[in-house]
Amino acid sequence: KEGSDPMRTLNACIASILVASSAAASHAQDQGGLEEVTVTAQRRSQSLQDVPIAITAFTSEQLAARQVFDTYDLVRNIPNLTGNANVGVGTSSSLYVRGLGNAESIATFDLPVGTYVDDVYISRQNHNNFSMFDVERIEVLRGPQGTLFGRNTTGGAINVVMKKPGTEYQGYVEAGVGRFGLVTARGSVDLPISDTLLTKFSAYRVTDDGYAKQLSTGRMLNDRDATGFRADVRLVPTDDVTVDFVAEYVDDRNTNFLNVLDANENRIINNKLTQGSLVGVFTGAKAALDVGNEAVTRAYTLSVQSIINENISLTSITGYRKTDHDFLVDSGGELPRVTTTRGFTPLNNMGDHAQFSQEIKLNGKSPQRNMTWVAGLYFMNEDNSTDFANANTVATTGVFSVAADRTMKNDLKTYAIYAQADHVIAEKVTFTTGLRYTSETKTFGIERNPGATGAALSSTAIAAAGIPLELKEDVWTPRVALQYDLSDDVMVFASATRGFKSGGWPARATANNAFIPFAPEKVWSYEIGTRADLFGDRLRINATAFYAITDDIQIPARIDINGVQISTTTNPADLRNSGLEIDAVWVPVDGLNITAGIGLQDAKYVAINQRVLDQAAVCRANPAGLYQGAPACNANFVDQFGNIATPVRSPDYTVSLSASYEFTVGGITLTPNLGVNASDEYAIGTTGSPQSTNGTWSGKQTYINAGLNLKFAAIEGLSVTVDCRNCEDKAYPMSALGPFQFLDRPGSWSARVRYKF
Repeated sequence: KEGSDPMRTLNACIASILVASSAAASHAQDQGGLEEVTVTAQRRSQSLQDVPIAITAFTSEQLAARQVFDTYDLVRNIPNLTGNANVGVGTSSSLYVRGLGNAESIATFDLPVGTYVDDVYISRQNHNNFSMFDVERIEVLRGPQGTLFGRNTTGGAINVVMKKPGTEYQGYVEAGVGRFGLVTARGSVDLPISDTLLTKFSAYRVTDDGYAKQLSTGRMLNDRDATGFRADVRLVPTDDVTVDFVAEYVDDRNTNFLNVLDANENRIINNKLTQGSLVGVFTGAKAALDVGNEAVTRAYTLSVQSIINENISLTSITGYRKTDHDFLVDSGGELPRVTTTRGFTPLNNMGDHAQFSQEIKLNGKSPQRNMTWVAGLYFMNEDNSTDFANANTVATTGVFSVAADRTMKNDLKTYAIYAQADHVIAEKVTFTTGLRYTSETKTFGIERNPGATGAALSSTAIAAAGIPLELKEDVWTPRVALQYDLSDDVMVFASATRGFKSGGWPARATANNAFIPFAPEKVWSYEIGTRADLFGDRLRINATAFYAITDDIQIPARIDINGVQISTTTNPADLRNSGLEIDAVWVPVDGLNITAGIGLQDAKYVAINQRVLDQAAVCRANPAGLYQGAPACNANFVDQFGNIATPVRSPDYTVSLSASYEFTVGGITLTPNLGVNASDEYAIGTTGSPQSTNGTWSGKQTYINAGLNLKFAAIEGLSVTVDCRNCEDKAYPMSALGPFQFLDRPGSWSARVRYKF
């Protein structure tokens, strides 16, 4: 809060954790109840309770119980994780951990919260929201990941681990229906060919009719139409070598148009944009796209693990992903005076995004078994081509004009070398040291499309304005941690970790002298915590207190270009954040499982650029005034009252509670479950503040989810599940763009039948 002492807050959190851990350790017993959870957060298999990192991990069964069907569903299920579906683009999720995130899906912005599938980094946000099918577990790591993972991130990482082919013939099929015409089908089968050649094939299909009616056409929009296939082949030629090859194809049509509630609280869409509306306005094939958003991804992964000797193993991970991302959406709504069918602020895009990565990783132990280490080399090449256009409508006059219609090409080459070792320096004491060196080069170019109207953009003109078309960065990111085992069931740790997120260009600029690159953001995060299994393994409390300073946070701000004020992404401030995160599981009796995830944080911009402070002072003195020729108020992170805005998506608290109870009646095993997700109010736009009247503040939010699973003794493998998400059908705002608020998904129900064989 304003005026609070972050160090005092952190010290209080630390004291609470240590007192609770020490007291609980003395009560530990010897009986069981909690499920053992294995994670690979340190690039090797470990018990969750042995890892000195803030992690929340879910198995496939836990994901199903929490109704996590795609990556966006993780939002509100993880302490201090918030997010939203991107404006218009449902295949893209903006995820924020501890106040660090990115709402921009254009290819010149990197991700502060990285997503990995089987150790392969997904470089683009365009298709980071994908359906979960045949997932073994998901690990959400909070805080900077600067040492062991493929790309450096400042906020955290989502590590998705898929199920591998089994040695026996087995699988499942599932079909379901639900609200808004939802139809789902999923299935997977393990087909072992021999003892040394194993295969797995998985597929899913999800469709619905959409939940918001476009008034001008009567068409239902914000619909979903997704298909995915995955083939896994595992070859085990010797006892010491394992080869895994995975091929995946996903075609996902998922749109997020601005929608509002009518008098009957039905979701409606006011914009009049239709297929063909922009033919002759924008250039090329993109103008003829149907209204909506579609991402098609093809991915291939080859992993080869070789056991060199009893102490050392070598792993090669090769990944290739290609995403074609096309959309025609309106990033705003229609105002009553605007009657054009071309949309209010239409966005049109055809993107081609390809990445190749190669990692060589060594895992080992010292002969004395007092040191465990991992070291590796990493390379990634990324090529992006984006043909995109946007237009604007003047609200007061209805005048429509093309802002820019251009093709951008940008690429990345990055190399890294890393190592980390856990050294047992004394009985019950482990010291961790890690270091990563990253070298990367980015290039950028943009040209106005032939025959296009709007800004006359060109790489030559950008370079002539003194703006570099190549960025280079060399960064060292260390990590240190100290871990002490209070008992066999309780450990405490302290750590310091460095991370960074690359710089880039504000690629949506519409003037050649406005592509001024923004610098990398860099973070130091300090943590202290405990991992405790208590009361005979009936209660698990994993708590982490953190204090983080992010230098040069990448957010929009005003800059002066030849005497003209513009809004663009830059590095106008640092972000200070401190807080506490608790993951708890309680199994008071067999069959009853209660979980809680609690996140507390106190985020604030500090070291603010003087230009921003001047802007705020002018606004406070005269809200209708101008700052260097441009409106001073309600722009970037100065709110309409001249206050420095609250950091985006940093609620003071997030709470996730769930309970399930398994019992049997007359040959039927029933498992009802209930979940509540709540958060304090928070900024959903960069100008958000508690005093906001401009739609950039969320208000307090509470979601209720519930479900019932039934298994039948008479038919082994058969189960039926009915559930509801957002059961009260709340219409909470998820994000804001200008004067418009985007509402989160409406309430829904579904029923599914699964047969496991």
